[in-house]
Amino acid sequence: MKPALTYTWTESLSQWEQIPTGKELKHIQNDIIRRRLKLSFGHHLVKLGHLTNALDTKSCLIKHQINLAPSFVKPHLLGVFAEFDQLPFLSNSVDVVLMNHELEFASDPHQVLREIHRVLMPNGNLVMSVFNPFSLFIVNKLWPFKTQSPLWNARLFSIPRIKDWLVLLGFEIIEQEYCCYSTFLSKKDTENWLQKLIRKYLPKVGSVCIITAKKREWPLTPIRSKVRFNTTFQPVVSRASSNSSAKVKK
Repeated sequence: MKPALTYTWTESLSQWEQIPTGKELKHIQNDIIRRRLKLSFGHHLVKLGHLTNALDTKSCLIKHQINLAPSFVKPHLLGVFAEFDQLPFLSNSVDVVLMNHELEFASDPHQVLREIHRVLMPNGNLVMSVFNPFSLFIVNKLWPFKTQSPLWNARLFSIPRIKDWLVLLGFEIIEQEYCCYSTFLSKKDTENWLQKLIRKYLPKVGSVCIITAKKREWPLTPIRSKVRFNTTFQPVVSRASSNSSAKVKK
């Protein structure tokens, strides 16, 4: 297993059109995320990355939404310019964080998840989408006639490995959903009979997995004993009175 930390910078996706089937993928993920946001409440929502900024989240009950990205590719959509591993927010100040396909291009994915955990409030939600290496997406790694796109430079982490990272940080995995049974090699990569069979009988080999996790913090509460002990001072040997000692001398 290769380490997650790397010292080489990888360009992330700046627009959905860099994926051959980006429009269909954006539509599918937007529908799933919209359903997830119906169960999210609070005051502040942060959208990490250009792909996430392009999603339509107007139906969310959280009206204060912040778009954050590390580059000015689309200035009209960007609200905060910052890196994902150093979020410029106070601890326990954000209710929901959305992130689409950014973990695969991060040089230190552990630090990105740690920062998200730091800024999230207790019981805050993280909704993230990642590519699944154990799917038809792995075909593009072996295909020699690929177009030049940052998509092929993505580092693929297995879904159980990402879930382990989240659990170690203190997240509780609420839901995971697989979608888009495609190879992303062609713009006309429509769903054929083979992909329909895979969707039906092997649902966990979808090319994209959307994970919903909740930050849990269990406060330390003192446990009171059911047995009440007498705490009055009782010396083992009581002092002899002066009268008794005088009688003994006589």
